[in-house]
Amino acid sequence: MICRLVEGVYPNYGTVIPKDNPNKLVVDRVDLYNALKRVSIFANQASNLVGLAISGNQVVLNAKDIDYAIAGNEVINAQYDGDEMEIGFKSNFLVEILNNLSTSEVVFELSDQTRAGIILPKDNENPSEDILMLLMPMMINN
Repeated sequence: MICRLVEGVYPNYGTVIPKDNPNKLVVDRVDLYNALKRVSIFANQASNLVGLAISGNQVVLNAKDIDYAIAGNEVINAQYDGDEMEIGFKSNFLVEILNNLSTSEVVFELSDQTRAGIILPKDNENPSEDILMLLMPMMINN
């Protein structure tokens, strides 16, 4: 292992974490993980874009590849408090985040479809650990 001290001022990472997120989504981690794995098969291989249409008490996951004329959709139950929203994420990043959380439910804190989403464990098993995952959305082409 090689270690090197980098000289200079470290950027303030706290400025990229959105503070006011009025839309809160609580979803079963395993259900979302499994649905993402199934739906992402139909995503474009270059972008791996999966859309999440969030409204009421459900999340509709959808992916499509226009080049091969294929699409996949799946609906999972959730608890959502906020405005209806459609947001897109790179599926392999979202799968990786869900795979590294150990809680049964996860919380998505979202402001709108163009700003970063925060993913948190609903019940953190280790109170001495502060877990916060940040994921930038992708543009959804309709």
